[in-house]
Amino acid sequence: MNKVRLNGSTYLLPARWSDIRDRAQFVDICRALLEFETGLTSFDEFRLSLTLAILRLKPEKLHASEALHENLFRIAELLNFPYTITEHPDGSRTAAITIRLEQNLLPEAGGVTGYRYVTDAAGIVDTDLTAAQYVEALAILPHVRAALSAGRDADPALDALAQTLYPGASGLSRDEKVAIFYNYRGIMDTIAADPDYDLIFNTQPAKGAPSPVGPQSSILALSKAGFGNIEQIRALDVYTYLAALVQQTVDSIRALAGSGMKTGEVADRLRLDPEQVAPYMQN
Repeated sequence: MNKVRLNGSTYLLPARWSDIRDRAQFVDICRALLEFETGLTSFDEFRLSLTLAILRLKPEKLHASEALHENLFRIAELLNFPYTITEHPDGSRTAAITIRLEQNLLPEAGGVTGYRYVTDAAGIVDTDLTAAQYVEALAILPHVRAALSAGRDADPALDALAQTLYPGASGLSRDEKVAIFYNYRGIMDTIAADPDYDLIFNTQPAKGAPSPVGPQSSILALSKAGFGNIEQIRALDVYTYLAALVQQTVDSIRALAGSGMKTGEVADRLRLDPEQVAPYMQN
């Protein structure tokens, strides 16, 4: 956390996503993220909106002045954790939202308790997010993104996501639904970046026709492989489910290696890089 003073008041500025704890602050941050990602604000406008959200300031209550704007933009320079800047060969620069969450910042929504997702100081995660919720919500995310990007009505997809993660929730505002989306997206992106799950999240694009394998079919595949019946697998917590998918992939690598296939051939078959496959080629 960084301390800054503005208009006679002292504020604590988060330096990373894990510093965010306040629910209302997070909801306002998510509104700023959405406006930028959907093209409603420029990058500079987004940085200003983000700064106001984090400081919990309402634009209509501020006495605009050149000094205030200058101070806000100086503070905005310190708030760079929600995005990354990419430099391109032609000298241009683009900004992209990067959200990584180690906690469920919305443990309750719409009058109901949602899924538990808490990471302790040692990095150990305690969660009751089930495989069923994970795969169903994961299937909804692309529909939310597509609707928001195209400027279409995203409420049906946002409602479906909210009901999957917070069954029975009611009376949710649009801002809360958007926050549920970014909250889940941040947790999923954190999980996907974990090297323990490299074999399932870092596969190569399928050549030719799209692969029919998706989250729902993965549950069926695990059942057929002997990891339990479908209902048992759906009830697993998300990390146990993902560990089973990793083990299934490792078993496939070893089976193909045992049939005489070389590392490159196994990698091509499973849409992985040879470097990912090599450690498991020896039984």
